Amino acid sequence: MNLSKIKIALHQKCVSITEQRNLKLKATLQEVQYAANNETKSSAGDKHETGRAMLQLEREKAGHQLSEIQKINQLLSKIDVSKTSQTIGLGSVIFTTQANYFITVSAGE
Repeated sequence: MNLSKIKIALHQKCVSITEQRNLKLKATLQEVQYAANNETKSSAGDKHETGRAMLQLEREKAGHQLSEIQKINQLLSKIDVSKTSQTIGLGSVIFTTQANYFITVSAGE
């Protein structure tokens, strides 16, 4: 497989991973919203308020993560996989004796 095809495959994998994370976070937000909508006021008011506060924290956390995924998607869209360079930068594929690297967003191994 030539370098161009490798870069395209790696880029597509990164896009796929971020899309999966995006879908998972959107599902989490929907679950939290559903739970918040179905939270009923009990006779123990403090318990109700604590539950609502915890749901709000989960919503904020998922919203922040969703924002980060959007930033990652913007970064991925800027990568020109057809570009080659002698210097290492965004979108570079590096082959070493220890490991091979694709310089882009954090997407795991």
